[in-house]
Order: sequence, then structure tokens, then C-alpha cells
Amino acid sequence: MNRLLRLTVPVALGSAALWSTLVGADGCRAANATTPAPDVEGAWAVTYGSSFDVDVEIGGAHYTATVPESGGMVHVEHGGTGFDFEVDCARPEVVCPSEVWPERVTIDQRDATYRHRMWVTIPSQSCSVALTAPDADTCGEGTTNPECDPVCDGEITTSEREAFGLIEEGGARFDLLLGGGAASNGVNCVLLGVSVAEADLVNEGSASENDWRSIAMQNGEVRTAYAGGCLWAGDPDMDGEAQALVLGASLTLTVDFTATRE
Repeated sequence: MNRLLRLTVPVALGSAALWSTLVGADGCRAANATTPAPDVEGAWAVTYGSSFDVDVEIGGAHYTATVPESGGMVHVEHGGTGFDFEVDCARPEVVCPSEVWPERVTIDQRDATYRHRMWVTIPSQSCSVALTAPDADTCGEGTTNPECDPVCDGEITTSEREAFGLIEEGGARFDLLLGGGAASNGVNCVLLGVSVAEADLVNEGSASENDWRSIAMQNGEVRTAYAGGCLWAGDPDMDGEAQALVLGASLTLTVDFTATRE
């Protein structure tokens, strides 16, 4: 038996706690470093790989697949049941990883003291109503909301906001936090704990000569993760329950990229 699911990929607001989780102590040091960092400010042209890697987690089991950059169907057999996930980037409400980190981005290094800090304007997610506390039996360890973060019980809309990133000390790599401020209520498509753009920096010049600048990004990767509840199309069994809520599924999309200065 197949059940049709759609994979939507919007972005949520970031949080300091999530950033700490993603980059750890090294990131904290870079955030407060007053040492020189390469100049990354300005416009960048981004080129993506020709496919997405898709990781599906259902009940602790992982399944992997690859789909073309335009999207496609991912079939998973779990517990004797078949599930079809449709990655459909053409839908207007879907924001795929290549849209989260668009084909042209402008980076701002506005803080003259902390040059390792960077900002990029990207699509963002917001809730139409005030966030509310989740039900106690829907969050905690082993769920898609382990910290019991507030959830959105209204409509999710997409706009723009600034994302915060860090250049590692030594200037060889950056990490940019793309989302994670609100937790999924199991129905809406709010981002889970990981959404990040990261890449190695190709630099020229030197800090001592005051001409240290990045000219390219290599080995780049964008990752986004979402709860399974928002991926199921209604009630396929007509039994009054969304199957994704029962399975506790989650999906992660990964796409590779490189970039050059414009």
C-alpha cells in the first residue's frame, strides 16, 4: 500500500541555542573573536549540484535516496508499508534548499570589531499567531521537539530575514544558520533542529597586508530538516489520524554548492 506525501521546505527563525548546538565551542570563540577575518562582503553567484540527497527517518530507521535538482519521488518501505515522498520545488509554498541559500546572495560584514560575523538575507518562516507551549506528550527526548520549544498552531508564511553566520578562526570555512526558532506541532512544516549552509573559503592576500579576501566557496552544503507530520497528504487511511504523527517521521535534504564573487 502506498501513501503519497509531499515534502515542503520552508525556513524558520534561528536561535542562539541552536547555533551553539551546530557550531559548539569553536563557533562561540569565532563569534567573539576580534582577530582578522577574510573579506567576504558583497554579492556571490552560487552554483548547485545536479541532485538532492534525501534522508528519511521513520521510527529510528534511516533510508536514503537521491533525486534530481528539479525534485522527484522518493519511495520508502518501512514495516511492510510503502511510502512515497514527493519533492516538489515548483510549488509556490515550497522553499527548497537552493532557495533557502539562493543562486545569488549578498553577504554583509557590518561589525568592524568582530569581522568573523556575517549576515545574509534569505527566505524565512513566520507564524500567523503567537507561539504556544506544546502538549507534554508530544515533545521531549525521542521526539522531533526534544527541547519542548514553542510551536506554531496557525498558518506558516514565508518572507525574508537576515541569517547570521560565522567565519572560522583562520578564515578557512564559514557556517550560516538558516533556521530553527519554532518547533513543529507535527502538522505544520516548521523547520526542525538543523538548517545550515556551510562551505570552505578560497582566499587571497593576507591579514598583515590588509588585503585578505575570499574569492570562492568550495565543498559547500545546505541541509534542511522537517517533521513528517507536514509531509502526509491528509488522512490516506480515512481512519481519522495522520500517519506521519504516528510514525514520528522526519526528513533531511542536502544539496552541494560552490560560489564565486560577482
